[in-house]
Amino acid sequence: MTSIFKVSEASRAHRAQIAELITSRRRIRPRTPFWNLRIHRVPTLWSLYRGLLRTSPTEDIRWRIRRVFERYRNLTSPTAVREQLLKYHRWLDVFTKAKQGDIHLQAVLARYSKMIVAKREKEDFKHMMREELSWQRKLAHRPVLTGGYLRATVANPPLPRMRPQPDHISGMIHKRRQASTRQWESLGEADIMLQDLKLEAEFEKSLAGAARREGVKFDPVFGDDIGAWRRPISDLKTANWQRIDEGNRRREMPYTTEMLAQIKQARREKVANKTRELQREAHGEVLRRTIFRRRAGPPAHVLAKMTPVQKHMDKVSRSSVSEVGYVGMVKKKLGWKLRNPEAWKVENGPLEKKQYMDAMAAMVRKENARKRREDIDDVEE
Repeated sequence: MTSIFKVSEASRAHRAQIAELITSRRRIRPRTPFWNLRIHRVPTLWSLYRGLLRTSPTEDIRWRIRRVFERYRNLTSPTAVREQLLKYHRWLDVFTKAKQGDIHLQAVLARYSKMIVAKREKEDFKHMMREELSWQRKLAHRPVLTGGYLRATVANPPLPRMRPQPDHISGMIHKRRQASTRQWESLGEADIMLQDLKLEAEFEKSLAGAARREGVKFDPVFGDDIGAWRRPISDLKTANWQRIDEGNRRREMPYTTEMLAQIKQARREKVANKTRELQREAHGEVLRRTIFRRRAGPPAHVLAKMTPVQKHMDKVSRSSVSEVGYVGMVKKKLGWKLRNPEAWKVENGPLEKKQYMDAMAAMVRKENARKRREDIDDVEE
């Protein structure tokens, strides 16, 4: 269909001119981030940063420049980066004028350097504290031997049990388990492909026989050399079986003599540590295990059926590791297995002195009553 509207050549030229002007002024957004472009990196690093370091009047100001650029090196906002670049280009102009002999700017930079000295000392102290806290955190979370055994599997050899388990060991076990799954799946797929090849070869052989009988030309794909098609799949199966055999050998590996001695020593150390904790707790020191034991309690369905007296006795029995005095008496009533079942009676004293102690207590009560009466008489007078 021919258009009924005819466009003149002048109109077409005018439209092309407008399109060219619009295209030339269209913003082109680069695919690469601006911080990877040489047009940004070269002026920033070699002109601005290097110029600031070279023209810095003191070592303290040079230290401040390095810290500032380290602080803002991860900025990804073009607007924020532009503001910082403009700011430090002004700094570069100030440093250059001061280096050329501007007395006023030299005095300003000298005062600024003195301010940085105090800030630098504060930052050095903070850095030292951060390093110490990081070291303490690393010590608190360092792997320690528990005295247990990490049994050998296809993913790991025999190892001592550690808590927390190092990340590289966990990653090794995870990756090898995934690889073992892939190997068995690959073997299954290889068997299916070999079976398909066998069926295809038999089908091609029957087609070749039919074509020969009918006098039709037929170009075979497999031919007599079916082994060339089977060889890559067989090589893949062989490689997977080798990896599976490596995992089976890893699972059958025994513990070495040195590793067994290390694990047994860790068990002895664990018993010794728990014994020391128990002794410290018996002396009245509140430890982490003390807090956990006091906060613990019987299960909810048992707690719901306990009387107030039983709840009180349960709380007393968890309050301390002591086996004497009131705590020992409560534990004996609850049926606890105590090292010395009669030790709780020590605080009551020997039976032969009970009458003497009762008489002394009666005398004290009598004397206290007499003093109270005298105090009342003095008040009434």
